[in-house]
Order: sequence, then C-alpha cells, then structure tokens
Amino acid sequence: MSLEDLEQFQQIVLRDASLQAALRETADREAFIELTVRLGRESGCVFTHEEVAQALRARRRALLERWV
Repeated sequence: MSLEDLEQFQQIVLRDASLQAALRETADREAFIELTVRLGRESGCVFTHEEVAQALRARRRALLERWV
C-alpha cells in the first residue's frame, strides 16, 4: 500500500542525513513533492504526488490545531 510506503520512507529519511539535506534544500513545495516521490521510489517506496501533498496538508493542519 502506498500510504504505508510513504510512512516507511519517512522513517528512512529520519535515519539518513543525506536525504534530509536533499529535501531540506528544496524550498519550492512542488519541487519538494516531486523530489520526495523520486527519492521514495529510489528507496523502494512507491507513493503518489497527491499522497505526499495530502500528508503535507495533514501535517500543516495538525500544527495549526496545536496552536488553536
């Protein structure tokens, strides 16, 4: 399942400083999503552009809810 792959990739990124750096250097949202999808596939994790965008929206919403 691709959402499971996205969660797995997040764990991979947490353990890999070079992946963190590559993603951190990407300031544009769309470029970040495209890079995430590409690096995920290179790591054996398959998920879509929309799933990454959805995850980003959910994280943003969760952060905002903590401040409200």
